[in-house]
Amino acid sequence: MDRLLTKKRTGRYFFVAMAIVFPILVMLGFVPDYQMIASGQIKVHWFLHVHGVIMTAWLGIFLAQSLLIANDNVKRHRQLGQIGFIFGILVWISLVIITVRALIVNNPPEADGQFDILFIQLQGLVLFGIFFTWGMWVRKKNIGAHKRLLLLATVIILQAAVDRIRFLPGLQYAIFIRFLYLDLLLIPLFIYDWISVRRIHRMTLLGTLLICVVQAGITFGWGSPVWHRFWYNAITPLVERLPEVNLDNAQSDLLIGHYGDAKWHLTVSRNAGKLYLQLPGQDKWELGATSETQLFVRIMNWKLNFVKGPDGKVEKLINDQIFTVWEVPKMP
Repeated sequence: MDRLLTKKRTGRYFFVAMAIVFPILVMLGFVPDYQMIASGQIKVHWFLHVHGVIMTAWLGIFLAQSLLIANDNVKRHRQLGQIGFIFGILVWISLVIITVRALIVNNPPEADGQFDILFIQLQGLVLFGIFFTWGMWVRKKNIGAHKRLLLLATVIILQAAVDRIRFLPGLQYAIFIRFLYLDLLLIPLFIYDWISVRRIHRMTLLGTLLICVVQAGITFGWGSPVWHRFWYNAITPLVERLPEVNLDNAQSDLLIGHYGDAKWHLTVSRNAGKLYLQLPGQDKWELGATSETQLFVRIMNWKLNFVKGPDGKVEKLINDQIFTVWEVPKMP
């Protein structure tokens, strides 16, 4: 009996260990971003900071709750659970706000990769909502399911942090690689189940299956023109789209050229009446125009503002890429 009690108590610290790992992953992913924000390299809306505070509070509450249960402080656990319930709702609401706001404010072109990122945002929003709601529903009648569901809810919202850990190989090559790194966090849960109850808990299996099905759907749907078109049309009534204009050769001649310096430059060129942007060593991207000096990249959210001097010739190019605005002079 003493042996079983020791085993049971040791198993409780599994959730404490996982709750410690989660903030470490968040720091690895987001600290470089916040360093760039602090240095002024990128600018973000104030609500993203609010979102960060809410998510951090959730991780803190998850850690505190795990410690309380590990130390048999059920009373405090239930008291803090009321606050945790409120923050769980706030997490879900903040996910909705940043997802909707990003689409409306950024107003991406139809081919932009932001509509693919929307896949991942919706994954976090939907799965967190399911796991959190389910976990709170069974908290009194099924403790084993309760703690596993809240662990799964926390794991799923770590995708954004995992995607930003720069030293992880392969993140930029395929979307499924990002999912594989996140899914590694589920392996300890399977091991814990086998050691603690000599079987894989039903909730672990169901939760993992749901996550994998959603991830498989995203992988196969990534880059889908139908998906892009659906969401592009869905946000169109909510945004202002400037009418596209056609530039004649005289107008586009002023924009054509190299921008930057001898060490690095980008190129604006024309072929068969169409303008293109090209970075060193990359393919050309077709440009569209909303005025004589306002252009945009068709496949991504990149706006180009050509600034003319007193003589009417273009002097520099201001690039607007959502979070960063930077300029380069036109080369002679």
